[in-house]
Amino acid sequence: MMDAVVQLLRNALCCVKDLQLFSDTFIHDANRTNEYLVGLPEPLNKTTPLEVIISVTQLYACISTTKAGWRLLTTSIGKLQRIKRLTEQRESPKTAADRIINESLLKEAKYAFRSTFVGVCVTPIGVAFFWLFANSWHVTETDWIGGLPALIHALEVMEVCLIPLLYYMIIDGFEMLRKSKLTDAFLDKVRSRKVTPDDITTQMFEAMTGWLPFWDSGTGMFAKADAAEDKMMEKELLEIQKTLDVVIPSDKSKKDRKEKLEAIEDKLETKVFSMRMEGYREFLYFVFNFVAFYGYLMAPLCFYYEDNEQPTYVRSLKFSYQNELADWHGNFAGDFMWTIEPIVILGSPMLITWMKPASKKIKSD
Repeated sequence: MMDAVVQLLRNALCCVKDLQLFSDTFIHDANRTNEYLVGLPEPLNKTTPLEVIISVTQLYACISTTKAGWRLLTTSIGKLQRIKRLTEQRESPKTAADRIINESLLKEAKYAFRSTFVGVCVTPIGVAFFWLFANSWHVTETDWIGGLPALIHALEVMEVCLIPLLYYMIIDGFEMLRKSKLTDAFLDKVRSRKVTPDDITTQMFEAMTGWLPFWDSGTGMFAKADAAEDKMMEKELLEIQKTLDVVIPSDKSKKDRKEKLEAIEDKLETKVFSMRMEGYREFLYFVFNFVAFYGYLMAPLCFYYEDNEQPTYVRSLKFSYQNELADWHGNFAGDFMWTIEPIVILGSPMLITWMKPASKKIKSD
């Protein structure tokens, strides 16, 4: 939540700087900065109050993104190690509950492997924000930390690391739509009371219960095995079996089963809609980030190719703009897209809840 708020503030202020909004106010006056920070050396004394605020948000992004990426990387490795331990203790499934456990372990192992790779991508993006922070203070006009070439290299690192993240946005969008469709089909079976044990996959079980097993969360890369893992696994099996006894016909009382099934139907109806909306939202995130990716790509292109020495494909990528215009438009496009994205991040959960369709109650015997 805080990261999204800071992202919104950072990029909204960058848009103000790009468009030179409120140009006649103190926020664009470097002299005001020097009144409070006396003795700033050249070229730091060129920094305006607006750039000071932007730099604070960039430094926050540097620290928080680097920390988040490293934590995702290390805890995902720890999660893989824990799942490996648990898998080695498992036997061939004898019941539906055993099968659900085994499917969940396999699914979470795949997610952990992917999260490890995502952590590898996110961490350098956070580190690269340090050069953006320095640029706000005009440090890149000197050779203290590599100058302008170092800033361009930092942007290149961010661009390269963003490519696989863009890919995963598309994958996640289609995956959420697929889950929504499968959950809708499963909901029809629950309504008709024709659910069989084979119909209840790990995904369906998670959708109707909100189940999060203890191996879902990450753990330290060097964390030792928890001595209580066996007991925790037994508890997971018991909880799964309780739910299966409700969904699949058993000797439970008719009234108790009916009430619980109606509660499960409500959860599934909500899940079908929310999964679909979340899938569309992933595609929206892809659009925002692809435009930002393309826009920020202009800076390296303009750095490496002079206006009069550009191959045809470079001019095409720049839409035939001169370097100065291409760089400005690209930078503004990126800033604007990354201003809209946190608004969607912050507002979409409430919007999805508000748009949720009314429950469709079907009378059952």
